[in-house]
Amino acid sequence: MVRLVNRLRGRGRPGGLRYGANLLGQAAGRGVYLAAGFAAFVMVGHGVGPEALGRYGLALAVLAVALIAADFGTTLTFGSRLGAGAPEMRAVEFGRMISARLILGLVTGVALLCALPLLPVEIRPALALAALLMPLAAARFLDSLFQVCGRPGWSVWPSLANAATLVGGTALALWLQMPEAALSVVAVASGIVYGLVGLILAARLVPLRPASLSHGWATIRAAAGVGISNALGSLNGRISLIMLAALAGAAELGQFTAGFRFFELGAAVAITLCAPLVPVFGRAVGTLDPARPRAGTDRLRASVRPALTLILAASGAGTVAACAVAEPLVRLVFGPDFSAAAPVLRIAAAMSALLIAATVLFAGLVPLGRTGFAVRGSAAACAVNLAACAVLIPWDPLLGAAWAALLAEVAMLAVVAHAFWREAGAPLGLADAPTVLGPGLVTALVWVAGPAALAPVTVPVAAGLAALVAAWLCLRRRAPADPLPLPLSIPEASS
Repeated sequence: MVRLVNRLRGRGRPGGLRYGANLLGQAAGRGVYLAAGFAAFVMVGHGVGPEALGRYGLALAVLAVALIAADFGTTLTFGSRLGAGAPEMRAVEFGRMISARLILGLVTGVALLCALPLLPVEIRPALALAALLMPLAAARFLDSLFQVCGRPGWSVWPSLANAATLVGGTALALWLQMPEAALSVVAVASGIVYGLVGLILAARLVPLRPASLSHGWATIRAAAGVGISNALGSLNGRISLIMLAALAGAAELGQFTAGFRFFELGAAVAITLCAPLVPVFGRAVGTLDPARPRAGTDRLRASVRPALTLILAASGAGTVAACAVAEPLVRLVFGPDFSAAAPVLRIAAAMSALLIAATVLFAGLVPLGRTGFAVRGSAAACAVNLAACAVLIPWDPLLGAAWAALLAEVAMLAVVAHAFWREAGAPLGLADAPTVLGPGLVTALVWVAGPAALAPVTVPVAAGLAALVAAWLCLRRRAPADPLPLPLSIPEASS
């Protein structure tokens, strides 16, 4: 993994931030976070049934949109600046980030309070709590700081606090048969605990001093392109659920929420895989020179290509495996009452693969400062999603909503891929096709040719083995010479 992304040529020659170590550190924390969220979701589904699960999922969807708005792209730009800047600038950047998040949290909280009358009464208390404490609920931007300060493993502690609060609180609420509103309150409270623990740890690395309001606004303006894009992208990922809630019943909403939860897991996997790449790509590009706007693109492509190849190969095999095990997986996780969610899960798996590809390319464009395209792309995806939902949901509520969401992801990936090609060149070549497509094709062959009764076992095993082979092929590929040496010291390279 070091040779794969760091572009180390020979021993002892640092070429970038260590993606492998940082990925493991952040993945541990995010894995705990995801596992807790999924466990709580399953507990709610088993405990209260499809209709209440639908409202719980709607609360999580609205909260997710609010959190993205409170982030407004600042996490990505914060990580990029930390990766490209000198160590003595970390406290300055962190102070500006704190000010920006306080401003964004206040604005988002007021907007969420104004939207409460439009939402079901069962989820209003939780969302009111989130609105009042939005800066804490949205304080999930610290992974990059832990990474560049050489403490990527610290990402696990806020996640453990979140997991204990979420799983323990949900189990207690179900055991005591508390009102349905308590379930979503627990979900919001666990996010606030995550933010508190994360900020306490961050204060041990850099001073916890907000910058001036003018610096906060400057940070927000610098992230505006990414922020509007992320807000529209988050809304796009939940348009199908919101339209289904408006055009269908609570039971259909619960079935869709159960199947679509796997796409949200895929989206979280995309973030886990790609968040450590932002500082890596930022280091590859270096400081932007206005006189040479295309400087650093060769090094950027050299970093993006192996990462994208390996991630696409693994996600393709995983998508096929998810399609093969969809029906038994839904029955196992949510019970027989949610069998209609299996087709939604299959479509959600394909959406996850598309999202992962788009996220890698987007992470490569952030250090170049080329993010304005994302607003148009996200807006186009939202328009496609809305139009497709209006046509397809009356035809078939569950499949219609899922297909509409898939079409929107296709539109978004097309826009991001075109933008990357225009700014930095083709991210992949024809020589990468066997490595990218091979694991998925092998997994599909095992699914089609093997015994159907054994598919839930043989297909995931084949997917894992095929992805490992693809990783081995990437690792043994000779690293090309860097166009320019990266001015990186040994301690910085090990962060």
